Amino acid sequence: MAAATVLAVSLAGCSMGIQPGQSPSGDYKVEVGYRKAYEAARAQAELCLTAKDAYKVRGEVDDAGRKATLRVTAPLTDNDVARVDIVGIDAGHSDVHIAMWGRSIWNGDAMIAMRDAIRFQVPTCVSYMPSDTNNPVRPPQQ
Repeated sequence: MAAATVLAVSLAGCSMGIQPGQSPSGDYKVEVGYRKAYEAARAQAELCLTAKDAYKVRGEVDDAGRKATLRVTAPLTDNDVARVDIVGIDAGHSDVHIAMWGRSIWNGDAMIAMRDAIRFQVPTCVSYMPSDTNNPVRPPQQ
């Protein structure tokens, strides 16, 4: 019984999820329509952010509102460890907000990889592009 309690508390502590102002996040304008941006984000999340299928990828697309949300959620708590909010500006451009938990595979590097996967429509778990000094990652607050 004690071991189960320790395990439950440990998992809950490890699965806190995205904390506003404390988790890496970034806002980007991309030359991709909202639907294609969502599809690229989903492919990226399924390839790189599910931790051997322990975490779930969930998404919603609102065609009338020209927006979409993708979430990667932790087991047991259903807290977001990765989130991508997309709003279509026009047929070929979108505003994208990406937030990651800030731990393990859900870190600032994963956020940049997600941004690049959306921009270039190619899912890959790391970014091979030079850093963008005009759109830096907002590091977690200490």
